Amino acid sequence: MLSRFVHLPVAATVFAGLFGAGVIDLAVVTARGEEMGWFGAAALVLGLYGAVALIAALLAGCAVAIVASAIPGGFGGVSAEPEIDRRVTTALLAGALAAGVLAAVTATAHAAFVSKMHNPTLATLATFGTTALAVPFGTLALLAFWRPVRSGVDRLPRPAGLPRSLLVTIALALAGLGAVVLAFSRADWRVLDLGPAKAAAIALALGLAHGIFWHTRGRAMRVLGTAPLALVRSLAVVAVVALVVLAARIPEGDAAYEAVGDHSFGMRHLLALARGATDRDRDGFSARFGGGDCDDGSAETYPGAEEVAGDGIDQNCQGGDAASAAQPAAEPAAANAAPTEVKKRAGAAWTGNILILSIDTLRADRLGVAGYKRRRNRTLTPNLDALARSGAYFRKVWSHAPNTPRSFPAFLTSRYPSDIAWAQRSLNYSPILPQNETFFEQLGRAGWKNIGIFSHFYFSAERGLNQGFAEWNNDGARSISESNKDIASPRTVPRVIARLKQAAAKKERIALWTHLFEPHASYMEHAEFPSRTRGVEGLEERYDYEIAYVDKWVGRIL
Repeated sequence: MLSRFVHLPVAATVFAGLFGAGVIDLAVVTARGEEMGWFGAAALVLGLYGAVALIAALLAGCAVAIVASAIPGGFGGVSAEPEIDRRVTTALLAGALAAGVLAAVTATAHAAFVSKMHNPTLATLATFGTTALAVPFGTLALLAFWRPVRSGVDRLPRPAGLPRSLLVTIALALAGLGAVVLAFSRADWRVLDLGPAKAAAIALALGLAHGIFWHTRGRAMRVLGTAPLALVRSLAVVAVVALVVLAARIPEGDAAYEAVGDHSFGMRHLLALARGATDRDRDGFSARFGGGDCDDGSAETYPGAEEVAGDGIDQNCQGGDAASAAQPAAEPAAANAAPTEVKKRAGAAWTGNILILSIDTLRADRLGVAGYKRRRNRTLTPNLDALARSGAYFRKVWSHAPNTPRSFPAFLTSRYPSDIAWAQRSLNYSPILPQNETFFEQLGRAGWKNIGIFSHFYFSAERGLNQGFAEWNNDGARSISESNKDIASPRTVPRVIARLKQAAAKKERIALWTHLFEPHASYMEHAEFPSRTRGVEGLEERYDYEIAYVDKWVGRIL
């Protein structure tokens, strides 16, 4: 009965390839992982790979069954009847051309306005709408291409026993693979997680080997003809479901999560999918698969949530409710000891102005003062080097976080990201709440006039970064997608210089903060620093020259 709706040989081949990739991934995790429970890792890897394999096998089997039912005589009719082969080939080629038109219209609409949207929900709805509007263009293209494609199909070769439709299918698959390779070649592959691509390549190789062995060899096909395949399929489904249930119950903090996250090809993504699928309250955290949520029925309770002390609820999943400030603290063991005398030191009073320059993604080891040289064995950063030599140069500094939306709020509040009050912690660019005390608010109370001058999407006022500022200028800021290819210093630095001159003329006491963005990817070409190298070395050279370019603008400010 199932074979009426699912092409079982294709489904079996897809399942075998993906589940086999899971077995190999488990072997890699087992070989590389340390202090890891083998059973937990096996349940996680084989359960999630198996679940994906079942879903992919069902979809692939259904797709092939639908295509076969639409062809008179099925796939056998394509080989036996030249006219049927001609129609299928025409449909493939005309459909591919129409899909190209559909993709072009959708991509144009996305570049025109969808990519500029900051709200993910609106962007998703806009993508759906633009795709729906593009469907008529694709349909018209299909009708327009059908007749000329059909007349040209007869010119394609048709070797004996090999239908044209099969040749076209292979050619389209190779073209798609070539497009993927071209896309990878134009990207900085060093920052890409290629683990899923490796897992997909393994699955493809194993799936092809499975199909060739079982469906082209006479002895193997005779075994299939006598084997209890329905029982085998049922046992496979039951085994995968059991593994998924066991994996979902592995406790938080188990070493298996770290092992599969650090050493597997595709488990980081599969774990993210599993946690997203089991996140009942949609707060970004799951109570299953090590997701960390201690109450999946409340969207207000998740790791990192704002803790309300004394209400009896563990909002941040730290193992209990925080003590209320009204509750007396436990007395120390040495309560009767004499208090330690604290010696107060007189601090030097600073009455001058403060200028803060932050530069995005600038590696400390690229500074000339750190010993780095590139251009004809000269430093990239003469201005920053001079500044370092004339003041205090810190050689060991740690960022509070590895990304901008966590690092800058930590800088502003002098707190770890885990101690900051966020509007919604799970958001990538969550605003900070007004109850946070910022460094600039302290400066304002001490008599400085705080001025912020930027030109980048991150510094929009709604993120709450402007607390304590008398002036906040973010003119000319581009959208998220545009900012990665933006060269903002030429419009930001002149405004900084003009404001400094104005402050000097009025004898204002100011604290001015500006941010320069250029070293952040994508790396742009600058006439002053032409790049002549390609490949990975070329990417490194272009990154270095972005630093040299931004140092030039720092020099103008200084």
